[in-house]
Amino acid sequence: MELLPGNTEPKANARFYMRYAISALALIAVLFCFTKFANTMSMIAFALVLVLLTAVATPTFAYVLFATKLHDRTLLNESGFAAKYTRGKTIRIIMSFVLSVFAMASLLLSVVRWGQSEWMIVVAGAVVCPFVFMLANKIAAHEFKLAFEKTGTLVLGGFLLTAALGIASATVVANTPVLQFDSVLESYLAHENPFGESSSTLLMDAGLVATYTDTVIDCLLSQVADASWSGYVGLQVILTICSLGGFVNLLCACMMPDCVLELFLPLVDVGESEQRIQRRRPQAGLVVLAAVLVIAPVAAALWAEGKAAEIESVEGVSQGKQLVQDQIGKAVYMIDGKTYDQEAVEMALGELSGESSQLTDRVQNTLVPLINASFDKRIENIDNYLDWYYSPPADYERVLRVFTGSLEEGLKDQLTTSLTEGIDDSELNDEMQACTEQAAQLQEELKSRLADCEVSNVPDWLMKPAEFDPQRLTDIEKPIEKLMEDSQRITASVGAGALGGFVAKKVVDRIVGKKAFEKMATTLARSIGVKGASSAIGAAAGSVAPVAGNIAGAAAGTAIGIGVDFALLKADEMQNRQSYHDEIAETIEEQRAEVLAALPQPPAGE
Repeated sequence: MELLPGNTEPKANARFYMRYAISALALIAVLFCFTKFANTMSMIAFALVLVLLTAVATPTFAYVLFATKLHDRTLLNESGFAAKYTRGKTIRIIMSFVLSVFAMASLLLSVVRWGQSEWMIVVAGAVVCPFVFMLANKIAAHEFKLAFEKTGTLVLGGFLLTAALGIASATVVANTPVLQFDSVLESYLAHENPFGESSSTLLMDAGLVATYTDTVIDCLLSQVADASWSGYVGLQVILTICSLGGFVNLLCACMMPDCVLELFLPLVDVGESEQRIQRRRPQAGLVVLAAVLVIAPVAAALWAEGKAAEIESVEGVSQGKQLVQDQIGKAVYMIDGKTYDQEAVEMALGELSGESSQLTDRVQNTLVPLINASFDKRIENIDNYLDWYYSPPADYERVLRVFTGSLEEGLKDQLTTSLTEGIDDSELNDEMQACTEQAAQLQEELKSRLADCEVSNVPDWLMKPAEFDPQRLTDIEKPIEKLMEDSQRITASVGAGALGGFVAKKVVDRIVGKKAFEKMATTLARSIGVKGASSAIGAAAGSVAPVAGNIAGAAAGTAIGIGVDFALLKADEMQNRQSYHDEIAETIEEQRAEVLAALPQPPAGE
């Protein structure tokens, strides 16, 4: 749709539309190919694509700026100093080029993240663009003076095309579900760096920053959608239009290709003759300026790439990574060579620490009193054992055990029986079993919670290691480990949960190894000889009583022997009973202290 000064009707011919179709199709193909190779693209290739698109987009920006300058010159006197020295285009060409560089760079960073809906909108925009410009040209012909008609068509055409794309994007957005994320980091990880495998440090950083920008936008859109659906659609449409703005500019350039030639021709003032306009020729200075501007982005990109690589080699991390890490980096703990989410670990340890304290409190407030009661009863039962020990029947029973079996085993069996007499440890055993089960459950919960806190899908550069105090984990694990170790010892010794039986066995085993028990066995063995002597004395006494006969003599001898044995037994009791009692009680207290020390202890100071 070539619009020349003085012509208010479009030359709607097949040649023009064919040229537009080829140009638009070529632009879409370039953008599509860029998205396919962006992931491994080098900096020089990116710069060349940027320069190509910038060269296409600059004339439309420049044409509008030229029109503003032309309007300003209508206020000046042609013979004046200001009119003479403001005919140049250099500053406005440079301004247009800078605007185009930013617009096209934004387009390239956006196009790599386009989905199917964006590409459908792009293709639809290319199709409706000629019809939009027909409408814009009619409006401009009616609203603008002839000198500004072409500029009006360009501006109105771009505006109407943007509006059409906005309507299309609103339709798409309204039928697309809102993305929901639990955290900014989760949203970031859901996006892929479009230049993730590029050899260019600068492109990788640009991709990281663009991905972070998308992350922030997605989180913002999610919050807006929760508050207002219409607000969400409106904001999403604005963002989509901004993303497509560069492409609209390129379509405008395809619709008005003569703007490219106008870039290098002298400025035409309002009212100049058609003959003078046709005699204009490209200015060498403007051609050189264009050539320099084309080279500038490539040189700037290569210089920036070198600086980015240099900074990364010195600091060990690129500026893009550092920026993203500062904003959304994951604080982590390193525990036993594994990486854990700091926030999740803090929450888990806070809850588990409370459960561990509850377990310790239960042990101290419930289990310990039951243990103490069991030990106290055993101390009380020491006299039961000593009463048996210093009884004549027990005395003779022990003599018989010397000849029928082990003396130490006999004493040990009786000690066990005497110390456990009248003791019911069922409540103690049940409580120990309950505490052990609670410890096992807490142990599994600790493993499970820590496994849930483990970080596996976050890149190393995005992690921010924090110092972890292992004592915090030890404080939780220690009560668990103590109870589990106690349970294993009890199970190996007397059976699962039988703490009472374990206590009884350990007490007896400990007493057997003491000097008091050894002294009892030694004294009993030694008394066997004394008993033999007492029996001999009794027999001799019976033999000197011939009148009574053999039976009476034997009875008298036995009575005398028993009397001697009883006297000796009581003499031993008076001499040793208290010391035996004290040493057995001391042994039980030692075992009590050992059992209690093996249980979870309250924190120091409590």
